[in-house]
Amino acid sequence: MKKRSINPEEKISKVILAARRLFVERGFGGVSIPSIVKASGVSTGAIYSYFKDKEELARTIHNQTVDEFNTLFQQRLEGDEPVSSVLKKFTELVCELTEDDPVLMKYMLFMSHGNNIADVSPICSTEPFRLLQSHLRRGIETGQIRCKDFMVAGLSYTGITIRAAELRMDGVLDLPLTEISEELFINGWNAIKM
Repeated sequence: MKKRSINPEEKISKVILAARRLFVERGFGGVSIPSIVKASGVSTGAIYSYFKDKEELARTIHNQTVDEFNTLFQQRLEGDEPVSSVLKKFTELVCELTEDDPVLMKYMLFMSHGNNIADVSPICSTEPFRLLQSHLRRGIETGQIRCKDFMVAGLSYTGITIRAAELRMDGVLDLPLTEISEELFINGWNAIKM
């Protein structure tokens, strides 16, 4: 009888995906290694051979999730484009991920490790959001955005998209966001444009 084996990358991926889903559903404190073992189908020993503890696993998930979102966002950008185009692409990405990978989107929008994990930045301080903030600053400096503070502009713009994503993931909004992303963009842009 041949013994089935899973390659290490596949095991790590299974653990990360299962743990991310559990963290989103239950919060960091509500997830134990045994619950990750059960959800992933990967043994306790295997998990500890890749991650020294739950905190290291959470840090890995955080970094990988942010990197994945950032890569998807950066791939859409085309150099020196209008600020409105950058914001539209951000909205489209959030809408697509809300439909296609709601666990990733919930993590990006709502996961907070608080004081549980050292060296984990709040999501709003990570690369994709710093990139968005730099474009908002550029929009203010070039007179495309009427707000004088990039944080206020960001809240005003992204609040519409993020609230729509939250309502969709909570089952309140029946329309797929991909069908209304243009309208969400227009409403957000109208809230901040000059």
